[in-house]
Amino acid sequence: MAKPKEVLLTIDDDGEVEEEYEIDTENIALYETMRETLIFLANSNTDVNDSDRQRRLEEMQAAGRNNNINFETLNKLCWALGSISGCMNVEKENQFLCTVIKELLNLCEKSTTKNTKAFIASDIMYVVGQFPNFLINHWAFLKTVMNKLHEFMHESHPGVQDMASETYLKIAKLTK
Repeated sequence: MAKPKEVLLTIDDDGEVEEEYEIDTENIALYETMRETLIFLANSNTDVNDSDRQRRLEEMQAAGRNNNINFETLNKLCWALGSISGCMNVEKENQFLCTVIKELLNLCEKSTTKNTKAFIASDIMYVVGQFPNFLINHWAFLKTVMNKLHEFMHESHPGVQDMASETYLKIAKLTK
């Protein structure tokens, strides 16, 4: 999955997390095409998609248990998962999103470096920002997310402040 424009963090050649802005690039066009394709597929054969989503979640859980996290794969998975917001019935989407967020929080908790935590935080911010209907229906969770985003706005790590601010604004607009 191509990187969406909302994600502002990337890993440079030295393995360091850095801030990156993409303005109207081919990558954004590729993301939109891939997103539309995933939405079409998600709506076309739900049984196959349910098993595929479950398999992906199990891969994420296994990577967390084994401390074998490939950040490129994790990012692409989160971008793909976030892009299919609204393609499941409410009950499935709620269960799915709770599982994804729980696993990402577990990965973040197990992380030992500030770079790793920042990268996982960017995945969390992206995913929660893609599911406004869930947030509207779960005010306690929405409040927790907004408070965490407020904390991230004071973070000194490159890109985290900007992404937190943009995600905060996006969620505020979508959950009026």
